[in-house]
Amino acid sequence: MVFAVCVGNSPLVSMELRWVRRRKCDNNDNQRRKLNELNAASSRLLPRSIPVYISTLKKDVNLEELRSLYSHCDHSCNRLSENGSIVDMKKLRTAISRSDVVVSVFCKSHHADLYDDDSAVLDSEEESLASSLYSSDIMKQDKDESSLGDLFQNVLPLTPTNGRLVGFGRAYSDHGLTASIHDLMVLPSLQRMGIGKLIVNRIIRHLTSRDIYDIAALCFEHERPFFKACGFGDDRMGSTTMMFTKSLEA
Repeated sequence: MVFAVCVGNSPLVSMELRWVRRRKCDNNDNQRRKLNELNAASSRLLPRSIPVYISTLKKDVNLEELRSLYSHCDHSCNRLSENGSIVDMKKLRTAISRSDVVVSVFCKSHHADLYDDDSAVLDSEEESLASSLYSSDIMKQDKDESSLGDLFQNVLPLTPTNGRLVGFGRAYSDHGLTASIHDLMVLPSLQRMGIGKLIVNRIIRHLTSRDIYDIAALCFEHERPFFKACGFGDDRMGSTTMMFTKSLEA
């Protein structure tokens, strides 16, 4: 289910509402343990699917939220510094303003909070059982202010204004031949739901629409399988990324 808003006559989407799903877990013992925990605290049931809002508008980037996402993802802005995880807000603002493509993903805060505690993963049968436990428990609860507040949050349409930033990625290009992807991040508790791939696909679509196909991804070694799954591979010329490390001499 997709809701899209297009700007002008461009086929590219600048704002889009999508649904992402949790992956199934093969560890049945772990699933049962999660279900037992759910039986004791059914109000914390994790939905299998959640809506996310994707934006390519720079105005939707809140720098404070972005800095928080850097911190949650332990993502370094300076790979050569021991304090690389500390984000300089002035430099971050400049980086965003000069990026050619910026993709932000938002979800409702209470969905992110649920997954922050523990990403319980249930199969379809167990989820049905969990849902029944959840429903019966909710029926026993009084409609206090908190439950009404949750209902109100569920009814509100998801937007960057009322959502929480949970995913981000950006790209630079020379507007002619090449481009590179940087700072791909997804809140750890919401990873493996397809959010990262949505971000990469959106960046690729924007770049290729400008006839830029020489696209590189600056990533860590453990991120290589993900980018490979997104269609990236080793450079045919055998080149690798190298970082300048020599101290500047006076």
